[in-house]
Amino acid sequence: LILSLVLVYCLVQEEKNLLSFHREDTLDVEQDFTANPDPTLRDPIYLSEDEEALYVRHDSNSKLIDFTDPSAEKEWNKHVVQNDGWTWFADNREKDKFGLIANNVTGGQHISLEVTGGKLGLVELSYVISYENFGVALSWVDDSRDGGTHRPKCKNEIWEREGLIRLGGVEYLFGSWDEKASVPMVTILKNRVEEGGKGYLHICLTPHSTHRQGNENKFKLLGVRLY
Repeated sequence: LILSLVLVYCLVQEEKNLLSFHREDTLDVEQDFTANPDPTLRDPIYLSEDEEALYVRHDSNSKLIDFTDPSAEKEWNKHVVQNDGWTWFADNREKDKFGLIANNVTGGQHISLEVTGGKLGLVELSYVISYENFGVALSWVDDSRDGGTHRPKCKNEIWEREGLIRLGGVEYLFGSWDEKASVPMVTILKNRVEEGGKGYLHICLTPHSTHRQGNENKFKLLGVRLY
């Protein structure tokens, strides 16, 4: 009986909260701001033209360089022209979640992949983001096998925690976030490779930053897709 009364009371108060916009008539509970006379709405999220073409209209065939497939090592290795400090292995307990991994607190680990542009010229990277022991990588595309003038930036500590950052043709890939979960992240680079053209995709690990969780400094690359 007491439980029933409590439930009825809660329902009545919730109804008051929905029907009244005067704070004195309601309990101090979470308010639905979209139901206010002058509603507060979230900013809409729009797909870019490129994202709509890829994910809605499926306008383009793609070429995948897959680091997660245990049987694909020989295939993706054909694209690697330079590798300084990246290792391909499964880092989970069951040894079945493969990826190309760099893990070093000093940073500077660099890999260069030769890629051929697809119909739209887009380069998509997939990688892991986690709440602990993961760092920041840089990525860019150019015509040099060794990374050219951008490579020294791989030794600079990154203080930003998140965001879509692109400075001087170099894009930041944040492998850490605040949620206590490890999940895949997909980013379409602003750098492009013209259809049928050749280019070198560079990814490098930056040094560990003390304001990130954990003592390690890992980045796990899952794949590259060219549209």
